[in-house]
Amino acid sequence: MRRFGFLLACALLVTMLSPGKADAGFEWCSEDPTFLVNGNLVDVSTMFPATYVEHIKGPVVFELLVPSNTIALVVSLPGRVPLVGKVSKTLPRWWGLIGLPVIVRVTVNATTSFETRTRVTGTGLFLTTSVNGQSNQVTTASYRLLLP
Repeated sequence: MRRFGFLLACALLVTMLSPGKADAGFEWCSEDPTFLVNGNLVDVSTMFPATYVEHIKGPVVFELLVPSNTIALVVSLPGRVPLVGKVSKTLPRWWGLIGLPVIVRVTVNATTSFETRTRVTGTGLFLTTSVNGQSNQVTTASYRLLLP
């Protein structure tokens, strides 16, 4: 019985000391196009406070830079605001076995400045990449795919 009480006390302590959700109290707008790079799905999600949706001017632009010998395309462009997705084969040819370099550039043009947060996830990523940025500036996230 003592062991159960000790475990319950530990569980309560951990629950009480755990940090709450950082986004609590804010409604976020998330724009997340999906790309296909050499058979790997790559999801790019850019979030910003929903109160700034009316300040967005023009489409949010997602540009994926890949090596010139890569097969890449835009799969979907769902979003609350107009989106443009493009693939640029501007990086040097790549012949490696793992670690295909990919760069994502996101531009959120708006009438005011606000914080953005871009996160890249996918089926072939080494790690999830998150980058903080600002509207009216290009946010860049670089990562490598496990399988080319």
